[in-house]
Amino acid sequence: MAMRVRLDARAWSRSRFGTSPAMEVLGVLRHRGRHPAAHARAWHARARRALPPGQLALLEALVPSDHSYAPDFLTPVPRHGESMPEVAARIAATPGEEVDYQLDVAIRGRRVWPHVRALHGSEAAYERWRRPMPPALAKVARDGGAAVANAAAEAMATLFESVLAPDWPRVRAVLDADIRDRADRMAAHGAAAVLDDLGERMRWTGTELVLERAYSGIIDWADEGVLFVPATTHVGPVLFAAERPHTPVLFYRARGTGALGERNRVAGVVSAAESALTGLVGVTRAALLTTLDVPSSTVELSRRTGWSSATVSYHLGILLRAGLVDRHRRGRVVRYARTDLGTALATSSAGEQATAASSRAARRPVV
Repeated sequence: MAMRVRLDARAWSRSRFGTSPAMEVLGVLRHRGRHPAAHARAWHARARRALPPGQLALLEALVPSDHSYAPDFLTPVPRHGESMPEVAARIAATPGEEVDYQLDVAIRGRRVWPHVRALHGSEAAYERWRRPMPPALAKVARDGGAAVANAAAEAMATLFESVLAPDWPRVRAVLDADIRDRADRMAAHGAAAVLDDLGERMRWTGTELVLERAYSGIIDWADEGVLFVPATTHVGPVLFAAERPHTPVLFYRARGTGALGERNRVAGVVSAAESALTGLVGVTRAALLTTLDVPSSTVELSRRTGWSSATVSYHLGILLRAGLVDRHRRGRVVRYARTDLGTALATSSAGEQATAASSRAARRPVV
């Protein structure tokens, strides 16, 4: 059995790549503390400490660890340069009837839609595939789909801001590198070379993408192509979100995620250094200062950090007045760069912490 995405040459020519902070959040939720990637396990541990229990329980009810389906409204079709607050606003604005429909699809005891049941071999097979209503979700769903969308959006925004945001510049670097690599391969070897290694249980026939699943169906509205989205927290086969008339989205595991895990293994030095800088200028301004390795505009920094352009602009203004960054205009674009003082502050914190770590290591007895 398989889902088939009709994708002819014209549709393929309109396909593109994008990134989704919401999908990174979903990967953390789906695999909990058992994620094979160290950075995702660390994020889930932070989420358990940072989020109110009710918010985490709702998100884990919507994104189960033992079922393949999560409602598509949690991962709206990515838009170029969109920050997590902007994504959360779109999640909250999802029509209530759309949320209710997506809950109907997978929750046992809710409405059965004939065209969804038809994707499965029989009514019995469909009922086995569905799952019971989790109590944390039932409590919110009593007030309707719009209430679920609002509560989920607030919880996802809180999780991102309190857990993922400090690491988002590094995550974006991994995602951007994956996209660049695939674009280079496409230029050298053609589209098939890119599609064939996106993940297991998927193949390209030249006219359609075939994704092996426990049910069957045809996606025949990919006239504007498909959006390919790498994620550092994705595990296993390519996932897809396809609700007519939206552009079908395929999520796959990004290459290079090991670099994020390596950072966790040297956290005794790195996170201590960042902690010192954070204590001096605050979490958001510390992240911006360490992100400015190359001059960047407000829009570029918003895309890399996941914060809105207004948030980035506000904190850049404070760094500018403190003499830690300066700005230069070229045409219509204003780019910010660290000053010598800002660079000294960002790098000296790391140097001092590394020296301290080396000193502590030197005092340890050899065993």
